[in-house]
Amino acid sequence: MARAFWRYWGLLTILMAFVVSAAASAQMAPSAANQSSPRFLVYFDEFSAFLSDESKTIIADAAKRARETGAHRIVVQARASATGTAETNKYLAQTRSSIVTDQLEADGIERTIIRQEPIGQTGSSDPSVYNRRVDIILEP
Repeated sequence: MARAFWRYWGLLTILMAFVVSAAASAQMAPSAANQSSPRFLVYFDEFSAFLSDESKTIIADAAKRARETGAHRIVVQARASATGTAETNKYLAQTRSSIVTDQLEADGIERTIIRQEPIGQTGSSDPSVYNRRVDIILEP
């Protein structure tokens, strides 16, 4: 009986150490990520690559911040929701990536520092706006 107790106690101790460690990591990760690579999110309507005035403002802010911080690379990650076929969503992501890159260039960013990453379809069958976006990531 004592042996079972000590096994249980040891397992409980390990589990608690893991939970505390995971909680500490979760609290530190977002602030560290935000400081090292600023990220700007541009959202799109379903099956669209149209830049709204709000989207253009976000892209202009990203370009301004890139110039102010002296970013050496800008990553443009384009996503599409799972609505439609994977092939169509890959093409849509490529189109979104190109349009955002063109707008960054129009806002004074050299095309040579921009790396496009059209990711395509992300997520499950969730058609939410969260998956219909382009992330502009400024790298030092």
